[in-house]
Amino acid sequence: MSRDLRRLETVITGIMRAGVALSATALIVGLVLAAMAHPFAPVALKAGLILLMMIPAARILASFGDAIVRRDALLAAATAVVVTVLLWQILHPL
Repeated sequence: MSRDLRRLETVITGIMRAGVALSATALIVGLVLAAMAHPFAPVALKAGLILLMMIPAARILASFGDAIVRRDALLAAATAVVVTVLLWQILHPL
């Protein structure tokens, strides 16, 4: 495996681990708050779920950035299409 791909794999692994850890923390806090009938519980639970859903998007953005840095036009174009579709799905309902 080339050095660039190992670097990308390390970055993506870090993004995924951090995302899962943050999401799990928010969900645990939300569940504890819900058990105590705290009004902030739904906010923490929603934040945890949103963080969990954003992990794949962060991975795609990291791949896009890496493709640009490595000047891989084909991968950059393909991930740009995926990023555009993701942004459309997020912004269209607004």
